[in-house]
Amino acid sequence: MLAVTLASLASAALAGFVYLVLEKLGPGGLGLASLRAVALSVLAVLLLNPARTERAPGGSPTVPLDASLSMGAAGGHWKAALDTARALAASPALVLRFGSEVTRFDSMPPEAGMTLLSDALKVAAARSGPVIVVTDGAIDDADAIPPALLRGVRAVVLPRDPVADAALTDVAIPQRAQRGDSIGGTLLVSTAGPLAAATGRLEISDGDRHLLALDIPLPPPPGVARRAFHLPPRVLEPGTHVLRFNLNVTGDAEPNDDTRLRLLAISEQPAVVALVNPTDWEGRFLVSSVAEVAHTTVRGLARIRPDRWVDMRTLSSVSENELRSAVRGAALVVARGDVGPELAGWAGPVWRWPAGTEAATQELAGEWYVDRDAPASPVGGRLSAAEWDSVPPLDNLVPLVLTPRDWIGLNAKLGRRGASRPILVGRDTAGVRSLTTAAAGLYRWGLRGGAAREAYRAVIAGGVDWLLGADALRRAATLTSSDVVSRGMPIAFHWSRTPVPDSLPVRLSRPDTSVAAVLRFDAAGTARLALPPGTWRWAAAGLPDAGIAIVDQYSDEFRAGPVSLKVGAGGESFSLIELRPRDRWWLFILAVITFCGEWAWRLRRGLP
Repeated sequence: MLAVTLASLASAALAGFVYLVLEKLGPGGLGLASLRAVALSVLAVLLLNPARTERAPGGSPTVPLDASLSMGAAGGHWKAALDTARALAASPALVLRFGSEVTRFDSMPPEAGMTLLSDALKVAAARSGPVIVVTDGAIDDADAIPPALLRGVRAVVLPRDPVADAALTDVAIPQRAQRGDSIGGTLLVSTAGPLAAATGRLEISDGDRHLLALDIPLPPPPGVARRAFHLPPRVLEPGTHVLRFNLNVTGDAEPNDDTRLRLLAISEQPAVVALVNPTDWEGRFLVSSVAEVAHTTVRGLARIRPDRWVDMRTLSSVSENELRSAVRGAALVVARGDVGPELAGWAGPVWRWPAGTEAATQELAGEWYVDRDAPASPVGGRLSAAEWDSVPPLDNLVPLVLTPRDWIGLNAKLGRRGASRPILVGRDTAGVRSLTTAAAGLYRWGLRGGAAREAYRAVIAGGVDWLLGADALRRAATLTSSDVVSRGMPIAFHWSRTPVPDSLPVRLSRPDTSVAAVLRFDAAGTARLALPPGTWRWAAAGLPDAGIAIVDQYSDEFRAGPVSLKVGAGGESFSLIELRPRDRWWLFILAVITFCGEWAWRLRRGLP
């Protein structure tokens, strides 16, 4: 509108200048100036063609129908909602199913894993006529809906009836474990409605094989409680397992939220073995941090006596044969301190931390401060964002003799002065990678927290990724998928390389059926595919990549939620229509009439 106003003022100024200044007609030229100003203003409006919106009342009602899973859950009223939508709409074309997305009307049972109303209201606003929402009232994006979209909207709310319900809302277990490990996990259990049972029976199985059954106490309804469980050692063989967690509760009216599926990979040997001698703070923090960032199985072994090694997690004794077997089967060995004999014959990637132990034959004591700028190196990308001024100083630096094959990841100066010395050095010889950390005291970075802790994690993550990058076991897959998604939500497939293809055929199968689909990737390399519940094994055409994706039977929609939809009472029903000046035919007529009138008047006054 500002552009139109400026154009009109410019037209008036131009017309006045022509007739009052150039033509020198005086007050008698005001009429001609007015005609030209009007003509130029109309012409400017038609050229700019600004858009405006206005309300259009009337028309047949548009009915957004809630098609989320909660409508068909215990206590829901899907059939009544379906009949209500049909009665309110003049035709099925005016009914919109909404949930995770907006689709056209059909009478199939609800399957959406979320209840999102905003997009449905935007579609309905483009139509003329009132908008009537049929729902149970539990809207996930109720707080994010703009008030303008709710103006004039009516709602028919069919709230769920209260039912007794005990739900297994979440299961947390490690994604990977080593054979022989005890596998611990955590459950979240919620209760609602008139549930009388005080305990429930949890059953864990792997296919047809029962692994564990135990009674767990339930929180008083309504409530949520956290419960722990442990699977005994050696209960699962190496390989990928789909564990089924099922909660049986007497009087539970909603069975769809009682079962959860989880993927668990069991390996024969750990992918990373950390040997710690002595068991100081540096070694303890090192093992725990490697376990956090490696995304694979990690086993820490510590020497507590000259003749005894123990597992750092279970504190159980480890024999010499078991230790050497673990080292031989590992993809990476992290060596803290004096572990020379244990590494005899090891030819794979290794990360040595000798400083501050008997393994260091010569050390330079003092406060060593990390240089602000990390040099260019294979781990430089990880370290570039670290705030090195925030990390505590290091001590006991081991001087290293560099070779042409070595690269430097970090440098440090004694007391921030003098020459820089390397504290992180890497080497790649014939495909065998090694790292050496030449200073002690990095664990203090993790103790301090904040930016210092993030810098410590960046060093560990960068070193582990580079060392394991040479191993075929850690070679990144081109196509990966979500492990587990809730019912009604799509499986996300991620393409990790460049360029990203426009589409990719993929075949998915479960024991009772198979599906051929085409993945269509977005700009970020992500494609989404909606599937019914089950354990789906997928394989991509032309790629060696394959995997397992689980669509869980569970959804948060099966748990009764509060009525969150709030619409204003009464109000005008309308739709928003975009109007532009070029849609008004009479503006063209007005421009022609004013230009012709100005021309005729000029002729009568004898002007050229």
